[in-house]
Amino acid sequence: MPKSTIAGHPLHPMLIVAPAALIPFGFVLDAMHRTTGKESYSSAAYYSLVGGLVSGLAAGAAGAVDYMAIKPETDVKRTANTHAMLNIGALVLTAANVAARRNTPDHQGGSVALSAVAAAAVMISGWFGGRLVYEQGMRVEGVSPIDPTPELKAPGDEAMHHFFLGQEERVPASGPYIN
Repeated sequence: MPKSTIAGHPLHPMLIVAPAALIPFGFVLDAMHRTTGKESYSSAAYYSLVGGLVSGLAAGAAGAVDYMAIKPETDVKRTANTHAMLNIGALVLTAANVAARRNTPDHQGGSVALSAVAAAAVMISGWFGGRLVYEQGMRVEGVSPIDPTPELKAPGDEAMHHFFLGQEERVPASGPYIN
């Protein structure tokens, strides 16, 4: 199965920018509405979540094409499964949030909690997406010209890295593969 590409570059990383920004931003706007009571924040949150959902579906479709090319029973497939499950969960939560608010963008029940959990899932999934590319070489051609450059690390970076890897170990490495 071919990989998703446009103009010679992988399509999935180009499409993830919108949902990776809009879904967490929807949570920020929901929190601002909860704090200030301004309806404009709630309305903006709704439209941010709608944009995140639609663009997330497009990014997911492109990612699914690449996913099908990953051989099963590999560490790369396990990471991809973790990445995909988090994103699917985030999109389901976002869809439920949007559906609950479709008649009025105001908060309905646990909409702020849905926004928060979806935002967290998207951000954690981004870590696994980064692992696919930067550690496992998914869709990377050639050699990186910045490999010898030292990395700047935040406090607790190693502990967080090990925690995420430990969570990933719980996910099966099986899944569809089309050659």
